[in-house]
Amino acid sequence: MILIKNGTVHDGKGQVSQNIDILIEGTKIKAVDYSIEISDDVEIVDAKNKEIFPGFIESLNVWGCMGPGWEDNDLNEHSDPITPEMNVLYAFDQDGMAFQRVFEYGVTCAGITPTTSNVIGGHAAVFKTYGKHPYEMLVKEKAAMVASITDATKKVYGKRNVSPMTKMGAFALLKEALIKAYNYDSSKEEVDYDAKCEALRKVLNKEIPLFINCNTKSEMDAVELALRDFSIDIVFTGAFGIDESTAKITEKKTGVILGDLTNAMSYKNRQVDFESISNLMKKGIDIAISSCGDLVSSGKESLLWNAILCYKYGLKSEDVVRMITSIPAKLLGVDDKVGSIEAGKDADIVIWTGNPIETYNAVVQGAYINGENVLNSRRNLSCW
Repeated sequence: MILIKNGTVHDGKGQVSQNIDILIEGTKIKAVDYSIEISDDVEIVDAKNKEIFPGFIESLNVWGCMGPGWEDNDLNEHSDPITPEMNVLYAFDQDGMAFQRVFEYGVTCAGITPTTSNVIGGHAAVFKTYGKHPYEMLVKEKAAMVASITDATKKVYGKRNVSPMTKMGAFALLKEALIKAYNYDSSKEEVDYDAKCEALRKVLNKEIPLFINCNTKSEMDAVELALRDFSIDIVFTGAFGIDESTAKITEKKTGVILGDLTNAMSYKNRQVDFESISNLMKKGIDIAISSCGDLVSSGKESLLWNAILCYKYGLKSEDVVRMITSIPAKLLGVDDKVGSIEAGKDADIVIWTGNPIETYNAVVQGAYINGENVLNSRRNLSCW
């Protein structure tokens, strides 16, 4: 067992407590309390004057699926704009993830996405950021269905002079696929198996959410109109144009994953209205942060930079912490395992010398994934 003593604990849900102990047993958090009684066989970690956070969660990225020279790209299945049957699990390389060592900046978990340049790209999954085998690192397979109606789809298929060359084409294909899946009944003997429909039935049955990439307010409003007749759980990703007038967000409490705010070459991220984001969060809207653009892998520090920008533009520090811990865990359907410091959850805990949201001087002194401090782990032997 490991006892982390006397730290200032940010629980990931908005609460901060000083001089708290955290007891880790195996891969789980056993207790979080003041002055936990210990036995002689417990390893003690002194966290006095240190800040302790749940491991940060990158909402969506392509870590582990894109090689360092971009030669390895198993995400872009562009043989068809509708590929809901795809599963990112089979594109994931544990060595590629380990090579990034994103845990050095506090990131212990990540949602990994298939292509965001298909109208429907397939299943996202959630992985820990350290491990020796994909199944060892896997937190949840098929965590969400990924879709997109941004310009990225037009750029791919427009070059071939095939649909979708326009937003009209993208929405037509999206609705057609959902209607076909709605009418699909695999229990009938005369109905042939259809992998696309089987995958989309999980969305229609609310077993998994639809993560739909929309950069502008007009795109989000168009999604609201196109999908108004479907009772499905939607999470807007990208969502740079989010504001309080987006009806689907405020009325149905649709989740949001903000895209990368740090890309100086993008005009879209300069649309972000941080006052609206703050007000929406006060109304109970779940808004998370991502550091990934359209299938562009980010650096290990990028999620933290995005969080710092949100704080810089006026969001409260603990709200920003929620945006990279408990909220992405909820949106990805893994909040029963990760995203907060609570007894019974995975022991994904990071010890900092200060609050990294508020100061550039904060340094990671311990990064625990499943109860193991991996901060000083040697790189796994691989072809990398």
